[in-house]
Amino acid sequence: MKILEMFKRAGFVDLGFAPWESGKGLQVQNLDRLNKESPGVYIMHYDEKIQKIGKASASLFRRLNGYKGYDVPSRMKDKSSQKQRRFIEESGVPGLFVLAKQPDVEICHLNFIGCDFAKFSFDSHDLEKRLIDRFKIDLKHPMGFGS
Repeated sequence: MKILEMFKRAGFVDLGFAPWESGKGLQVQNLDRLNKESPGVYIMHYDEKIQKIGKASASLFRRLNGYKGYDVPSRMKDKSSQKQRRFIEESGVPGLFVLAKQPDVEICHLNFIGCDFAKFSFDSHDLEKRLIDRFKIDLKHPMGFGS
């Protein structure tokens, strides 16, 4: 079974192809499939090779939407933006496919102080680190502009 199929079977949402637009960045599509407020992890791949594994501690929706502005002049000095731009230029790929996973959320209530909080089914930081270790180190995916 292909690695990317395994991610889909594990509940990752396939956001499809994100085309690269010079002067704008990766145009991640289908963000309406995500919960706008939840954190999560994402995987960007092309030709069955994972190029980037990332996370959002707050809103995965906002993080992925932010890729749409990675190639604007005001961000030209941003290190992440530079790595992404260099990877796209050197590899010649027209964009990347994006998979995303957000944790299940349970709202808990602390009666003694009358406050609600969200409890997540996984920690984005931990999952990102484990995925990077597994795919970059163990399975030798290139991580063209990833961690």
